[in-house]
Amino acid sequence: MKKKTLASFLVLAISLTAAAACSKEEPEETYVTKQETSATTTEATTTTTVPTEDTDIYGDLYDPNNPMAVNPVTGVQDMDPENIGMRSVAVVVNNCYAAIPQRGISQADVIYEYETEGGQTRLLCLFADVNTIPEIGSLRSARILSTDLAAGNNSIFVHYGRNARVPDHIDEWGIDHIDGNNCSAGSYSSNNYEDGYVPLGTGLFFWRDATWLSQRALEHTAVSDGAHISEAIDYFGIEREGDTPLLFHYVPDNSVDIAGGQDCAEINVYFSATNDDALFTYDPTTGLYTKCQYGAPQIDMTNDEQVAVTNIIVCYADIELWGGDNYTVDAELEDGGEGWYVSGGKVVPITWDKDSPNDLIVLYNENGQEVEVNRGTTYICIVDDDYQDMTTITATLDEQPQV
Repeated sequence: MKKKTLASFLVLAISLTAAAACSKEEPEETYVTKQETSATTTEATTTTTVPTEDTDIYGDLYDPNNPMAVNPVTGVQDMDPENIGMRSVAVVVNNCYAAIPQRGISQADVIYEYETEGGQTRLLCLFADVNTIPEIGSLRSARILSTDLAAGNNSIFVHYGRNARVPDHIDEWGIDHIDGNNCSAGSYSSNNYEDGYVPLGTGLFFWRDATWLSQRALEHTAVSDGAHISEAIDYFGIEREGDTPLLFHYVPDNSVDIAGGQDCAEINVYFSATNDDALFTYDPTTGLYTKCQYGAPQIDMTNDEQVAVTNIIVCYADIELWGGDNYTVDAELEDGGEGWYVSGGKVVPITWDKDSPNDLIVLYNENGQEVEVNRGTTYICIVDDDYQDMTTITATLDEQPQV
């Protein structure tokens, strides 16, 4: 891993980039315990017994007057209380140009983007509640990197195929997973069913989208949804209850780290020559960063919405080719590295680590303290540290580019 001080990192890596970057030409720990609430109603009053666990665990993130539960993946109190104590689900989604637009990604609580072979990126979409997963796809195969990202959250890992090295790694680290390639039906379209539920045979939980099959190559057509993934969890005997870690050190919209950051109207994350424009632009009216790629907004065709998030985290990692008998890419996440935390129109340099596949990514500020992260949806970029200096940050959109 390349070593620099955070101060020099901040000076070297921030550069101003043109506001019109979206117009490029098209290229080829803390744990949650289940909440129990009881209510006693009399003729005159209603008394609700509220547990103390949420207050103890979540502090200022928890409002006892809000009937919803705190989502441990986002820190936002908007989760169905029935999902307390349930494990999250992480789904691998295709991100190559031939497979866009995608479905379901805008509704993920967290999105990881990471490099695979040839510099092509994929997404890992994390949902705290399996019941909130819309039809999602197109689904793609697992890599060791994606298994490790899922395992750190204690997520049930959902993928469609895998490379040859993944099964041994999954067994070694005890990662619960569902391989859709082994339980997939033929061609269906949810649009043909009034309630959108596709009836499949016993032991089948994934399918090829009929419309996409007429428009794309076969490998860009696999889909599923929360209802079918939930059925698969039960069918394969996977434990849905379990420790659910608070993903980051969340605070209610008042991160002291971000408050002292530099202005960041845009950040363009360079993954590779194939994916060189993961461009996030700040919208001060919503407080969110919208995402472009391949020279255009990244749209979820399920709802026609552009991907938009509260936080962006960039983690530079030692990513190397692994030869052997199976050509693939490895990321040495256990080595940690440097990066950026972006939120609320500001950016700060960070360092990060991840001690093992089953551990979370932890972010640190320049004083070595854990970074306060504003609650909300997050986009996490795992980037080869060879390209660390190719990320560009624009302070204000009316400034001229400066390298």
